[in-house]
Amino acid sequence: MTTNLWARTWETLLRAAISDETLWLAGHNDLTAGGLTHLALAAGRASATATDRHRAAPAHPAITLPVLTDDQITAWQAASPACSHHQAVRTGKLPECLTNPGHTGGVPAQPTPEEITLICDCGASPCRHIAALTHAVTARLTSNPADFATLRGLPEHPVEHPAVSADQPVTTTRTTPRGKIHIPAHHAWAWYRECAEPPLLPTYTPHLTDEPVPALPAPATPPAPAPEAEQIHALVNDAAPQARAHLHNATRLECAQHKDALRLAASIPGVRLPETAERLAIDIADLRERISAYMHT
Repeated sequence: MTTNLWARTWETLLRAAISDETLWLAGHNDLTAGGLTHLALAAGRASATATDRHRAAPAHPAITLPVLTDDQITAWQAASPACSHHQAVRTGKLPECLTNPGHTGGVPAQPTPEEITLICDCGASPCRHIAALTHAVTARLTSNPADFATLRGLPEHPVEHPAVSADQPVTTTRTTPRGKIHIPAHHAWAWYRECAEPPLLPTYTPHLTDEPVPALPAPATPPAPAPEAEQIHALVNDAAPQARAHLHNATRLECAQHKDALRLAASIPGVRLPETAERLAIDIADLRERISAYMHT
């Protein structure tokens, strides 16, 4: 979950601008897998280089937003002179009081979604590359919220980015050694919550008759060590009445291991009793006695 107001603001703005939950999560997956490098933040622009398995050449997504004009900066600097936010901004901080336009001379600290432009040379916009860039900037703002001032072109903010290699992949979420990607729960929940409800399935009642089950065609003999064709046919005939009774009146299916094994051993020809006894952890003589008792019940 994003941990400060400026990261949440960016995430909300870009989510509205992209407005596609499938792309939103695809971008997060790409970023998590290390598919983004050369992240750069400047006045009015965030950019990066994106690679994915669907393209031979890298893509270059960019997000642009309007910077504050000279008049807006003048109004911003003159507003609320007694507030400590002026000194805080000069030291690289961005207090949350600046989200109130009344505190900043009527100058909005954040743009509207309509003022944001999404650009990518992959040929589609918005795309998964832009979504990955959005998540990368959200992660940057989570640890360096004052970078929001850089994006808005506020000159009082000192630009100090950590020294990292330009080719180093940008990642936000750990992946397992097997390569499985972890999606944060709040992303998955938002995707589920905001997606349109699927259409309701039509009401359907299966038509069941009491006619005998038609004879099944003789199946081809499966390769060893599968059961013989005769055994498979017997298993199908055993399962059919149980399924039928379950659909008719919700009769519980046979699930107890020992009881089910005895029933099948008594009805399926050619059952391998030594293997059955081993699986049930009983002596084979004991198994034969139990089968005999089951057949006479």
